[in-house]
Amino acid sequence: MVKKQGARSWALIGVVFMVQALSASAQSTAPLQGLVQRLLPRAYHRNFDFQIVPDITPANPENKYDVFRVSNKNNAATGTRVLIEGTTVAALGRGLKYYLDQAAEIELAWTGDRFDELPRMPPPVPDVELDTMVTVTTGHVRGSFVPHRYYTNVVTFGYQFAFWDWKRWEREIDWMLLNGINLLPAMVGQEYVTRQFFRNLSLTDQDLDSFFTGPVFQPWQRMGNLQGSWQHGLLNTSATNELVYKNKFIDSQWALQQRILTRLREFGITAILPAFQGFVPQALPAKFPNAVFKKSSNWSGFPAEHTQVTYLLQTDPLFNNFTAQFLKLQQELNGGYTSHYYLLDLYNELTPDCQTPACSRATTTSVTHALQSVDKDAVWAMQGWFLTNTTAWNPENTSAYFAGIKDANGTPFIMDLAAESKGLAVWDDTDGFYGNDFGWSALNNFGAAQGMFGKLSSIFSAPFEVYNKYPNMKGIGVTAESINNNEYVYSALLDLAWHNPKQPVDQAEHLSRFVRRRYGPNRASTTVQSAFATLSKTVWDAPAGQLSQSKSFVEKVPALNMYTGPTAWLGTVYNYNKTEVVGAWTKLVQAALIDNRSNVPKTFKFDLVDLTREVLLGSTVLPALHKNLVDAYTAKDIPEVRAAGRQVIALITDINTLLNSHRLFSFGTNVRDARESIDPIARSGYVQFPASANGPSKAGYQQFLESNARDLVTWWGPNSGDLADYASKQWGGLLSSYYLPRWTLFIEELEQAVTAGKEWDRDAYIAKTLVREAGWQKEVWGRNPGESWETNGQEPTEVVRELYHKWGATAVRVAAGGMA
Repeated sequence: MVKKQGARSWALIGVVFMVQALSASAQSTAPLQGLVQRLLPRAYHRNFDFQIVPDITPANPENKYDVFRVSNKNNAATGTRVLIEGTTVAALGRGLKYYLDQAAEIELAWTGDRFDELPRMPPPVPDVELDTMVTVTTGHVRGSFVPHRYYTNVVTFGYQFAFWDWKRWEREIDWMLLNGINLLPAMVGQEYVTRQFFRNLSLTDQDLDSFFTGPVFQPWQRMGNLQGSWQHGLLNTSATNELVYKNKFIDSQWALQQRILTRLREFGITAILPAFQGFVPQALPAKFPNAVFKKSSNWSGFPAEHTQVTYLLQTDPLFNNFTAQFLKLQQELNGGYTSHYYLLDLYNELTPDCQTPACSRATTTSVTHALQSVDKDAVWAMQGWFLTNTTAWNPENTSAYFAGIKDANGTPFIMDLAAESKGLAVWDDTDGFYGNDFGWSALNNFGAAQGMFGKLSSIFSAPFEVYNKYPNMKGIGVTAESINNNEYVYSALLDLAWHNPKQPVDQAEHLSRFVRRRYGPNRASTTVQSAFATLSKTVWDAPAGQLSQSKSFVEKVPALNMYTGPTAWLGTVYNYNKTEVVGAWTKLVQAALIDNRSNVPKTFKFDLVDLTREVLLGSTVLPALHKNLVDAYTAKDIPEVRAAGRQVIALITDINTLLNSHRLFSFGTNVRDARESIDPIARSGYVQFPASANGPSKAGYQQFLESNARDLVTWWGPNSGDLADYASKQWGGLLSSYYLPRWTLFIEELEQAVTAGKEWDRDAYIAKTLVREAGWQKEVWGRNPGESWETNGQEPTEVVRELYHKWGATAVRVAAGGMA
């Protein structure tokens, strides 16, 4: 008991500074100056005046939220200064981005920036709007037509954010403010509150061990899909030590969360905080024998011990009690802070036990009352994804679900996670969520897939159409499951929030300006602009029936037939004109050949690597080489099997070299981030364990973290089950250590089968690969030859040039329907 109290006191001491600082700095513009100093050259640090002005008249009646005005401010003493006025801090942030766009044609991107190319002194605000060429006399005024611009969904905290340190989070929050984000699920470290909550109910840490998962799987544990961890099983290590490692990670993430919450509040970004979800450890029902507990449904074929999570029935009186305890504890541990927004997903990819309208209605009424019992201003934030299960959620049950919230005078906000795809959008099936406030979102990359993909036709039209039909559409959001992919698609959606919803967007002009910001006006040549125009009509504008990105053959277990249907979920068919995409790739390569300067933007390098990977390993060359291999096997032609096999191996090896030249495509850098997350604040590498021969250690903790990173992108679970390769990645090092051995064995066995006059035995092959992959899960990165923590030191543009000379003609020929 003393130890528990000590943990709570430690947390409270850690957040006192946050409360004191923020109470004195509400609506302060100082955080904007801090952002300027972090991102922009020194000459710019004193040239911005930020002012909160509550009553700026919007440019039109629709765009009335978070209005900003950008203008020049001149005087004899200071010379030209930039005045950015805004009704909120979020408005000021977007105003700064607008200035950088209009005056300098530059921006902060996930994949890099060009701030080192800014003019020596800040340029004045132009007297015309560059996107409309309208003359401006009293300052550029813009506002959003929706009050909420939100970012991420809950699983992003596993796929992308699990091993981020404070430095990386700080940059991301800067990016959020510049892009006008003002609403964010704040899920980091929530297990700290959950753990203390269950300790207060007299559960031991051993009781919680079978409940808490490893770091990358926490989002699914939070939503009741998974429970427990299995890294000790994969590694053949101590389960007792694993419990210590999980607690260490929870503690460090809670410290990180305090910094995140502080910065969000400084920037005026509302944090959506966790609520009591109802999911509980298996040991809890015995403590409350009079309450009603049930088991949730199996999720994604996981072994029963890791799914079918116990939950407290939402209509049981104890649910109200637990909700009150949880929210009060969370507020206490956060130094008295609450945002009044609470994330609560009851049925994420779970079959509800309650499947009648009356039961659905009673459930949501009870949950709403529970939230209101602690916070009369509570907003129940939820993801609308659960409603894509139309078998369980027919119109009657769905209508009753939201009617129950209304019965309790509740305030919900629903994020329609994948509204860009008509087959996944929920607003249309629910008549705009029956009048409840909701947001239109684009997810675009299920399973954190890397493929180039988008729904630009939908993104540029549907949000306006929905808003003009349903006035309760109150938000626009990017709900991507990972970043560093398809940046134009997400940029377009975030820009849309600041456009007049009564007027169409000039898509060609919008794309052109994006390219100029991304590469610089001097590099945005006609050739480069033409390449992007092609991409916007092909890879970024998928047909309506395709709901997800496509996957490369290399990420799949090899087979004689690897094609799926054209609309298969994460299938292997690329539904775009390959000749046009190869043509766009050729144009970007030509631009790289012309630009021999050493200061090629990071964004250009990323795009060049990404498109090369897409063409050679994804849509065009590898499928053709695979066909040659299978045709040779079918013809029982041993020399051709060998020759075709060598080509496959050569291509995968070449792409591995390319990917290893860029840090955002490197498996080694991702493993390093996982291992260094033992200290996400200072990243000092310091962690302390009691001295013990077989007890927990720094090395054991880092292997536990690395195992999580390896598992997520390969097996996605305790074994190679239903989700194996779901979150696969084309990363340098992962290709060479994991996928290439699969393909090498496949090619060897085809040759052996032809030599022996037998048919290839796929079942035997699968068994062999599983043995090898189980061994790979136990490995420590850096111990095998060629495994590096950094990039290979090669210049990405040079590697692409070499690959184009080697494989370019093949790509052109295959795209046109020819043979490899």
